[in-house]
Amino acid sequence: MLFRDFPDGSWLAISQPMHALVSGQMLRAWGRPPFLAPDPFEEVATACAQHDVAWMGWEAAPSLDPATGRPTLFRDLGARVHAPMWAEGVERAIAAWGPWVGLLVSRHGSRIYDAYHARHLAAGPDPDAEAVAAYQRRQAALRLRLMAAVGASDRQVEDAAALVAVTDALSLAACGGVVTLGWTAQAPLAGGGTVPLRLEEGEGVMTVDPWPFLGDEVVLRWTARRFAPGPRFADAAAMRAGLAAAPFVPATARLLPR
Repeated sequence: MLFRDFPDGSWLAISQPMHALVSGQMLRAWGRPPFLAPDPFEEVATACAQHDVAWMGWEAAPSLDPATGRPTLFRDLGARVHAPMWAEGVERAIAAWGPWVGLLVSRHGSRIYDAYHARHLAAGPDPDAEAVAAYQRRQAALRLRLMAAVGASDRQVEDAAALVAVTDALSLAACGGVVTLGWTAQAPLAGGGTVPLRLEEGEGVMTVDPWPFLGDEVVLRWTARRFAPGPRFADAAAMRAGLAAAPFVPATARLLPR
């Protein structure tokens, strides 16, 4: 779960699967890069839109962060909790959408753990580090089987996984108001390699440079739960009840070239 705060003290709660849906909107606005022609564009678009399938169970009954009185921010949940969730999400993706989507969901989880493994390392035994190591080991073996099943090369998987990763990063910024100073993400090029994308926020719009989308602007739409200003939740039961009672509201973001 991620959040967007407003000056009056009200705030929005956005689920991980909802933010992933926005990633799928971005991929379709991106268009079909030549390296995905003719396939597996639909599978990549589905993987972008469903890359957080692992979080569906947790979002239905989130844990409480006592320091904030809110549900736990997704980044504050330890790998000992979310690494097994990711592994289960991969199995769900395979069962629901087939091996290509499962392959990309698996690779996305591994990319996250590759990038942020230092968070889960400590001197001596650490359950978070152990959970990451177990995920990486088992998923690497699973991906080899899935790649053989779909006939994919390492290059094709990495190019497709890069699209999942960059739309994920852009969507987190759009939905959750991530601090954008110095923010960069690597966008895959049609001919191979990547280029840094830069995102800036202001005046009610977000600018992206260089512009990777087909049209002159992209309007993203999602749904969030809105909370009025006031006391935060004292315990998990009250928080979950409040979350269930909070009204759904539409939210949008507008992306433009710099």
